[in-house]
Amino acid sequence: MYNYFNHINTAHLDEKLNTEKFPFSRNLFWDAEPGKVDLKTNSRYVIERVLLRGSLEDFYMLLRLYSREEISAAVLRSRELDPKTADFCSYYFHIPKSALHVSSFYH
Repeated sequence: MYNYFNHINTAHLDEKLNTEKFPFSRNLFWDAEPGKVDLKTNSRYVIERVLLRGSLEDFYMLLRLYSREEISAAVLRSRELDPKTADFCSYYFHIPKSALHVSSFYH
């Protein structure tokens, strides 16, 4: 399978994960003070936001910060998924589409 992460500077992102408290794009969390978003306590919020609106770099860091099981659990509990994100999550994390809730906002 093709590795899209070959197109980004993963060494820089790994360094960023080790040195910064909140590593994600500021514009991704425009509605929250990054210093006040706890990556553990607010994991579902962070996971949803990155999956819905994040860049490839944000997705890479998400996979480094959380296990596939943690991400899958957040996706299964989410009520915010749009159809495209649900399709992606179903494919990437091997979750049946029927187990995902797609927000009625998008229908």
